[in-house]
Amino acid sequence: MFRIGEFSKIAQVPASLLRYYNDIGLFVPIRSDRNTSYRYYSIEQIIQLNRILALKDLGLSLEQIKRMLEDNISAEEIRGMLTLKKVQIEQSIQAEAARLRAVESRLQQIEHKGEFQNDDVVLKSLPATPFLSLRQVYPDLAQTLAAISEIGKAVSKQIKAKSLDRFAAVIYGELYQERDWDLDFGFLLNQPMDIARDITVTLSSGLSMSVQELPPVATAVTAVRFGGPENGHLSYTAIGKWVEANQYRLVGPGREVFIVPPKAGHESEMVVEIQFPVEAIAR
Repeated sequence: MFRIGEFSKIAQVPASLLRYYNDIGLFVPIRSDRNTSYRYYSIEQIIQLNRILALKDLGLSLEQIKRMLEDNISAEEIRGMLTLKKVQIEQSIQAEAARLRAVESRLQQIEHKGEFQNDDVVLKSLPATPFLSLRQVYPDLAQTLAAISEIGKAVSKQIKAKSLDRFAAVIYGELYQERDWDLDFGFLLNQPMDIARDITVTLSSGLSMSVQELPPVATAVTAVRFGGPENGHLSYTAIGKWVEANQYRLVGPGREVFIVPPKAGHESEMVVEIQFPVEAIAR
C-alpha cells in the first residue's frame, strides 16, 4: 500500500484531488489509520480512479460520476462516450489535443485492467554521475518544453558532444502537481566528477547551468515511457504495481532519462526511462 503522497505520484494525480474525492465519498483510500490519520491506497485502485478521471474529462459532474459508478458502468460504455468526446476535442485548439491523448491513455489502462508484463519493469542500480543541469520551477508544459529546447541548443554549442550522455530530469516535490513542477533539467556527463565539476553553460536567458553529482542509487525500479507526457501514467502505474507486489517502497526523488528527447512538434516520438529509487520493506 502507498501513503497519499506516494500514490499521487504513481497515479499522476494531485494529492489535494485525492483528499477531496475522499471527503465527498467518490474515491476513498483502502485503509485509514485512526491514530495518525494517514490514508493508504492500493495500486489496484488505479482502475477505479481512471474511470473517474475519464468520466470527468467527458464533462460529467462528480455527482453524475458517482451515480454512474454505483451502476457499474462498463469500459465499453465509457469508450463510446469518449469516442464522441474525441470528435469534439479534435475540432478545438491544439492544447485540447494533448488533453485528448491523456483521456485515451487512461482508457487504455482501464481496458487492460492495469495488467502489465513483468518485463515492463526493470530493477537496476544507478552509479554516481556528473549532471550538468539547471533547477527551476516550470509553470506549465509549454514553458517546460521551451526550456528543454533552450538547454539543448546552448549545451550543444558550448560542450563537446563526446562529453555528453543522455538528457535527464530529476523530479522534486513530495506530491504530484499538474503545474509548477520543480525540475532539475540537464545532461548526464561521460567525464569523471573531478574533471566535470568546473563545467558551466550560459543559456540565452542569462541563467547558468552547473555540474552536480547525482548520488548513486543501490536499487532503482525503472520503466520505459513511449510518447508524450500524457502517456506517463501508464509507466508510473507499472512501477507502482511492481513496487507494491514485491514489497518495496519509494525513497528519494524520481528521475527521467530521455532515450529519445522531445522535439517541437514531435513530442509523440519521445522515449523516456522513468527511474525511482526504492528499498525493500523489512518483513
